[in-house]
Amino acid sequence: MTDTSTRPARDTATRWERHSSLQTFAELLLGLSFAAAVAFGGYAAVTGRMTVLSQGAGVVFLVTLTCVLVSWFRAVEREEAPTAPVNPIAAVDAEYRR
Repeated sequence: MTDTSTRPARDTATRWERHSSLQTFAELLLGLSFAAAVAFGGYAAVTGRMTVLSQGAGVVFLVTLTCVLVSWFRAVEREEAPTAPVNPIAAVDAEYRR
């Protein structure tokens, strides 16, 4: 038996709880656009039709992939950033001395 009256169930929010609805939508669109690009591309290769649709799905996939990757890298940078408050004047001074 564990006594949970003195400590919270979880210390911090999980990665999925910090996701915005826009970020979740973008990740879902990434998967769907990949599936559409592969499906329409395969169909276009076999039949010679629907090449415009397969190219459009490919463009949507590449744009969404870029947005999601940028979002992921920015999230990693935020997690690795120091959490201690920094004096703004000292930060500017350190940047100029670099």
